[in-house]
Amino acid sequence: MRKTVAIVDDDPAALAALGALVDAIGYRPLCFSDPADFLASDRARAVDVLVADIRLRDFSGIVLHRRLRAEGLDVPTILVTAYPDEATKRRALRAGFQGYLAKPVVPEELLACLRQATARNGPD
Repeated sequence: MRKTVAIVDDDPAALAALGALVDAIGYRPLCFSDPADFLASDRARAVDVLVADIRLRDFSGIVLHRRLRAEGLDVPTILVTAYPDEATKRRALRAGFQGYLAKPVVPEELLACLRQATARNGPD
């Protein structure tokens, strides 16, 4: 069974591209353009990995991850950004994020992050 990856990005083109990429590399994408919609969804409790843009309209991918943890959901999270910087990357990885990827996302880098993130839950 394919692992489920929730993708939260408020840029429609980026969301569609990430969804297609996640599907193409063998995972089942669930796409959300609004982090509040994702949090309100019952699917938030059933995803294997979250891929979230750092800069979202209402709040960041970092805040989204923190809110999930506050609800008792330990969802491995990969951050994506169109504005990468090394200091933010170091902080994110030290804080326990499974990855920090620059847009446009390189398929091999995303696949490596997804494999690492899902390894604790058994094979893909």
